[in-house]
Amino acid sequence: MNHPAKPTIASTHTIPLRDLTQIPAQLHIASLIAHVRPEQLAAIRNWLLAQTSIHNSIHIEIHAENAQGKLVLVTESEAEKAIVNFLDDLRAQPGVLNAALVYHEYLSAQDLEGEAQDDLQPEENAQ
Repeated sequence: MNHPAKPTIASTHTIPLRDLTQIPAQLHIASLIAHVRPEQLAAIRNWLLAQTSIHNSIHIEIHAENAQGKLVLVTESEAEKAIVNFLDDLRAQPGVLNAALVYHEYLSAQDLEGEAQDDLQPEENAQ
């Protein structure tokens, strides 16, 4: 009986740290799932990691992967179009069987400023 492979957390494949001192005008956060031929997994992983360094308009994190070629990705960008273009480029890579958008969230500068202020506030119940 075949047991499904457990996903592994790819903590070594994360996005570079962003400059948190500057609040962008907007931020789009999206999660994607990709299914890749297992023999192409390493090549796709390398391609994914290169995308953030090539295009500074999008940050990509490989959140999880398994040996069967399934990847969970999280992206951040100030432009929604960058995420759409990235998804199209990912689907066009050799060995990618499918890639789909699972979640998308839009945060305005006002939302981001509010979150930044919340992070700076001391915990009310801290002891």
